[in-house]
Amino acid sequence: MSNTPPKHIAIIGSGPSGCFVAQSLQRAWKDSEITVFDRFAVPYGLIRYGVAADHQHTKAITRQFDRMFADGSVRFAGNVEIGTDISLAQLRERFDLVILASGRWRDRHLSVPGSSLKGVIPSGDIINALNAVPRPSIPLPEIGERVVVVGAGNVAIDMVRFLVKTAADYAGSDVAPGALEQYLAAPASAITVLSRSPIATAKADVAMVKELGKIAGVRYTFANSSPATEDNALGRKREDAFAALAEIEVDEPRAHVHFVFGAEPSKVTGAGKVEQVHLGAAPVGEASVIPADTVISAIGFDANAPGHLNYAEEFDFTPAEESGKVDEGLYRVGWLKRGPVGAIPANRADSNVVAKEILAAAESGELTASLDRGGFESLPESLRAQSVSFAAWQKIDAAETAAAETDRIRTKLLDHEAMLDIAHS
Repeated sequence: MSNTPPKHIAIIGSGPSGCFVAQSLQRAWKDSEITVFDRFAVPYGLIRYGVAADHQHTKAITRQFDRMFADGSVRFAGNVEIGTDISLAQLRERFDLVILASGRWRDRHLSVPGSSLKGVIPSGDIINALNAVPRPSIPLPEIGERVVVVGAGNVAIDMVRFLVKTAADYAGSDVAPGALEQYLAAPASAITVLSRSPIATAKADVAMVKELGKIAGVRYTFANSSPATEDNALGRKREDAFAALAEIEVDEPRAHVHFVFGAEPSKVTGAGKVEQVHLGAAPVGEASVIPADTVISAIGFDANAPGHLNYAEEFDFTPAEESGKVDEGLYRVGWLKRGPVGAIPANRADSNVVAKEILAAAESGELTASLDRGGFESLPESLRAQSVSFAAWQKIDAAETAAAETDRIRTKLLDHEAMLDIAHS
């Protein structure tokens, strides 16, 4: 290995990909100084603000990152937005290695006639409200009693689970109480889920489908366009999971969820707001027009959405599975590299691959430390002063856990300025 590996390393984004690559590099280069920046005052990005509020077992992965930051081996610097508080070019002047791990966050929009009607909601707006995302804080959109969910991946299943759960089902979660109360005041009772694909090739994990069966008081039915082939073991397991849902007997269900696989929405109609969803294709026997007052799109993310990568407009962020290198001393990981696919384990694997690529570059002499770069301590004093350290985040953490309502693990702060007041107190 080179005698002079990068001394000062900056990682932009404290979500799982950023934290995993920080772990890998810290293990290899114990004398290097690694700083993880985030525009929020709090760490963990997708884990805190993207994972469903009722999936606390998934969020538990933050405990290993807590140890990494708490022992001082990696610095957390929250409340620093690259592109606003400091440019990427200025950051690169001060760090030997910069790794972009800021993800991709904008929903792919439904692109059928009528998709701009009131009542058509991207799933991200709901996820943001339930997870109390600040900066900006987005209130929970109004949701009616007849809901059509477009999509059949894990995010779509997250939406169904949210629509049919009761307040008691959120015990032990960190769901935003105001958003949940707003929805449960008049919850949906008729939910139709539309998937272009048959069950065999739908994206939902089997475990996510089975989880729906644990929610009491819900009736499930489904229609499928074509069965899985004999050699499609996963597709057949997914079919079995939906068949098991449909076999659940429920007396006086409070909600009915109907999955339609092989359905293609052709347009949304209504007088100023959603009233019907029309299908251009559907399995035999299925209605071609579905009454609805809300449409939730859960059809993935827009990998090329403009805006949030304005700090690095000169670079190409077309998704790529191969190298994470963007430029000399500049790399990318996670969804920013591969596109918005895969859950936390996939991002862990990707971060490990990019870390090995970086280590190999240092081994070859391509990446070295420079005496001209001073890392975090060379940043303007005002910027260092505004940043939120891990110890300061722990004050916010303590305040949120102390404010937790009964059967909740925390009540997240919605106001970013309030977070800063606590952090800097």
